[in-house]
Amino acid sequence: MKRKDWIVTEYAARPAGKPNRCFYCHSLIGESHASECVIRNRTVVMDFTIRMVMDVPESWKDEDVEFRYNKGSWCADNLIEMIVREEDGCLCPHVQAKFVREATPDDEEKWGLVRVDDLQS
Repeated sequence: MKRKDWIVTEYAARPAGKPNRCFYCHSLIGESHASECVIRNRTVVMDFTIRMVMDVPESWKDEDVEFRYNKGSWCADNLIEMIVREEDGCLCPHVQAKFVREATPDDEEKWGLVRVDDLQS
């Protein structure tokens, strides 16, 4: 989801830049950030797939395994502890990210993680 206006505030000034301008696009405080400025963000919907090796009862069929993790009493919050990897390194080789679409106001409300209109400029 895109925002209508991106007015430069003191947030965009950095110690290494001029105090009255955006450090990145050099627009003055009170003006709009340039269209290509990195301060301007949008919200999008993403899918993240994590590939893991799990142990399940030997007698379970594929649908039994999927039922446990999709519709059973197992909570996906358990993944957080399962993927913490102190000594095994980074998860990057095991995760696939996919852009789904631009976010809508309903998406921003449902997830509550980020709202484009709340981002600093």
